[in-house]
Amino acid sequence: MTKPGKDQPRKTPDGAELRITKLSLIGGVGLRVRPDVRVDVRGLRLGGVQDTGPTEPGGPTVRIDAWGLLGGVTVRRG
Repeated sequence: MTKPGKDQPRKTPDGAELRITKLSLIGGVGLRVRPDVRVDVRGLRLGGVQDTGPTEPGGPTVRIDAWGLLGGVTVRRG
């Protein structure tokens, strides 16, 4: 059995999920994910969410609970 590398991407199980909680008064958060990752942002914040959505199907999900006064969530892919 070989380890995943550049030629062999790491597989994630269907339904894999990561939870992140962001709590701040001032300041946003930036997140960089693979093109197939679905990002679900919930919570209360005055800043918005910048995310173009997954560009490839079948990836895991990252759930972000974002709580704060000023500052949003920015998702970059690649």
